[in-house]
Amino acid sequence: MGDDTANVTGETGFPSLKPSLVMKVNVGEANPIGEVSNGSNLLHIAANSGTIKSIPGSGLDLDFQIVFGGDWLYFDADKGRARLNVRGVAKDTEGVPVSFMYTGTILMNEGASKVFSYSPEAKTIPFGASTTIHTFESGHPKYKFLENKSWVGNGRFVVHPEGVLKGLIVESRVSEVDASTDMD
Repeated sequence: MGDDTANVTGETGFPSLKPSLVMKVNVGEANPIGEVSNGSNLLHIAANSGTIKSIPGSGLDLDFQIVFGGDWLYFDADKGRARLNVRGVAKDTEGVPVSFMYTGTILMNEGASKVFSYSPEAKTIPFGASTTIHTFESGHPKYKFLENKSWVGNGRFVVHPEGVLKGLIVESRVSEVDASTDMD
């Protein structure tokens, strides 16, 4: 037994990512809660609109409107990272609801810091500062498959051309994690 990592060669056995969804969450009212028992600073952000749509070529046909949601966002005491805890409900074009959740981390670099401080200098930041893990729940047979897959995302903040106070969208590009069937 022991350390068998010495026998791992190449990239066999690792999962791959299949680009699948684009999630755009419109940021609403911010409610600063303040410093909590673990030393983090908690900020609740309403997220009651937006979209979740499958991309062409993904093999999925999803078109959801976000109707309710929020982020319980924790800023680390050292101000280096923020920790996402998003929950929401989205409905398809026929009104069928699904629950969505994602957690993740945001690197509080200069661009992200300007967004969260509502600085007039805030601008859309590129992908790479935020990574996420997504889950879905549905009681409808049409969407049960979403519960049985693993999903990861890469996020960015899209600032309105007239500034962050005019509008902010959290955009996530979400991929399905495909398990490898390789054998070493």
